[in-house]
Amino acid sequence: MPPPLPIRRRRATRAARTRVATILLATLSVTFGWGPVSRAGAATPVAFAAESGHQIMTAALAAALASSSCTSATSTKISGQAYSSVTNSALTTGQQTLIIGDAWTVVRVVNGMVYVKENASAMREQFGVDDPPAVNRWISIPKTDSNFARFNTYILLPSMLTEIAPAGALKTSAPSSVDHRLVVGVSGKANIHLGLASGTETVYVSVAAPHVPVEMVASDVVQGQRENFVITYTNWGTNFHITKPSPVLPIAATKLPS
Repeated sequence: MPPPLPIRRRRATRAARTRVATILLATLSVTFGWGPVSRAGAATPVAFAAESGHQIMTAALAAALASSSCTSATSTKISGQAYSSVTNSALTTGQQTLIIGDAWTVVRVVNGMVYVKENASAMREQFGVDDPPAVNRWISIPKTDSNFARFNTYILLPSMLTEIAPAGALKTSAPSSVDHRLVVGVSGKANIHLGLASGTETVYVSVAAPHVPVEMVASDVVQGQRENFVITYTNWGTNFHITKPSPVLPIAATKLPS
């Protein structure tokens, strides 16, 4: 989950989750031009691993949405700085912790509102100002604020899933093991939402049902050196109990630009 720096309620009933997943998967299929949803999710492990890259990724996104929640995490170095991100994503709530060098930011999304808490370094980097009374405090950002979109992106599960699928012509690899799970790799160009200028990407999908993504490896040349970015996906179907923080300082009550 490379830069830019700006950076996941209670679970619904099974029937409601199924309806939501069907609608969201249809949206993703249109976005990526994949057409009808594949039946690959019902295939046996051997048959599933032999499916096309298109079918495997369609099944993976369907299984991901049906699970309703996930933790995605990465830790690497970017331009010599330590970078780590952990995001708990659900359908309507989520939380992300992002650390770049000595700057850290926590973003929480609950009921259509964004809440941000960060240290002075991150606040200066993201807002371009210093506001000591607002440092290390939860700041609420409504949809009407210009900062809302950049903090809200890729935290809720549907948004996070848009950065998973490789682009272009997809190729598959022979089954292998990742984190003690049998997976099949689907490779293509780097997803545009990853923030990479170019490069390649491989998503490893569980061969056994549910066919959820297990790991992503993206590679690109940064400042003349090739770097790999690895994102892991765990805790599928977990209820994260993400709630509105308290106390909260409205962004309008700070010196931060709106």
